[in-house]
Amino acid sequence: MLQIIKKSGHEGYENILSELNLSQNENVMISEAVNGDRIDGYGIYEIPKEEIIVYSVSCGGDLTLADGILRSILFLAALKGIERAVLLNDAELIAKQLGIVKAGNILEPISDIFTGCEGCK
Repeated sequence: MLQIIKKSGHEGYENILSELNLSQNENVMISEAVNGDRIDGYGIYEIPKEEIIVYSVSCGGDLTLADGILRSILFLAALKGIERAVLLNDAELIAKQLGIVKAGNILEPISDIFTGCEGCK
């Protein structure tokens, strides 16, 4: 069964964090899409005060999986009352492909994507 789980620590992601210039950032979090013993994708993000910054979403080209990873990360922010997301790198491209953002790389308010399927594909 596929689950999207917040990972404790950064082990196994050191090279990816280095490529994103985040290896020294202790506030970065990682959520993994886990299917049994297999990791099918991940998201890398941080929540500094009043916004969430999504640095990367990796899904092996599976847009449905990317949607689940991105929405789960954004839901974590919404639960904290955060309504602004900055989407960078591949996360921005995926959000545009999914219709979550139309232009630019800002999603505000986040809660809009959880109010029905108006923007669903």
